[in-house]
Amino acid sequence: MPKVVSYLPQEQFIKSDIKIPPGWEFIFEKEHGEKEIIEACRGADFLLVPAANPPITARIIQNIPSVCLLQGFGAGFDKIDLDAARKVNLPVANTPGQNSTTVAEFTIGMLVALQRKILISNREVKAGRYTNIEREFIKTGLKEIRGTYIGLVGLGTIGRLVAGLAAFMGAKVSYYDPYRVDKSIEEELKVTYCSFEELLKNNEVISLHLLLNKDTRNLISRNELALMPPGALLINTARGEIVDQAALAEALESGHIGGAAIDHFFPDPPPADHPLLNLSEAANDRLIVTSHIAGVTAGSFARMLRLAVENIQRVAAGENPRYVVNGITRARLSKS
Repeated sequence: MPKVVSYLPQEQFIKSDIKIPPGWEFIFEKEHGEKEIIEACRGADFLLVPAANPPITARIIQNIPSVCLLQGFGAGFDKIDLDAARKVNLPVANTPGQNSTTVAEFTIGMLVALQRKILISNREVKAGRYTNIEREFIKTGLKEIRGTYIGLVGLGTIGRLVAGLAAFMGAKVSYYDPYRVDKSIEEELKVTYCSFEELLKNNEVISLHLLLNKDTRNLISRNELALMPPGALLINTARGEIVDQAALAEALESGHIGGAAIDHFFPDPPPADHPLLNLSEAANDRLIVTSHIAGVTAGSFARMLRLAVENIQRVAAGENPRYVVNGITRARLSKS
């Protein structure tokens, strides 16, 4: 009887209408410490973890010899020590593409909210200053997506969806990615390739759609923010560590960055003294923050969970796992 340790709560299975296979033992754990995870996985065949939490460290991986597949829930896998898993022949899999449309529509929503200053309007109208804010916005004007120059950092699944939506709405879209796509894809998406520096310099909006790794950590810092045009907007629906958040706070305070939407903090959750939570009133008006919800909908959760369970079932049936992210394509034999 396969034994699965899940750090996704049982309620999520119920809400998503995902049936646990008959005869399987699912253990729903809540304690996230290394010692507790190792103990929970004693004799387990599979470990199912969300992309963001808990971190699966080298120490954990080295002490769960019975686990034959570490199945992630979500596209991200930066909280899992892939090198440690590779050394012990433990495959690590994710559930890619299941929330791509979800994140793409969130990105467009954040862009509209920033350009139309929706949060400011909402606050002012509720405070009884309807006429004042109406007059101010008519006088200063508000931007729209049509005609906006948008630069995408990363043209993976999500980046391509954002590009398609933005182009459809009349934006002029360019992108930078270390791996340039085929020209036929560029033509289909109506996107232009450029260098990273050119992208930052020549676009009114920069939107980040890339994984966190050693090359992308603090990819957007003081120098990069300074390259962006005065008043430019920054949208980050990827990991918080990709943006130097103290540098972003400074750029918002100076007014050089006209607005930002941040879906993930570093650290997560943010402490009370986090620089983005302690801005002046004027800078705070230019910032939208959310609690890592860009890809979180009932539909995307159900799709990701279904894919994760199906992958576990494949391995339990003797097949190789799909969506492996650390190069170990065969489930390892249990050493319990």
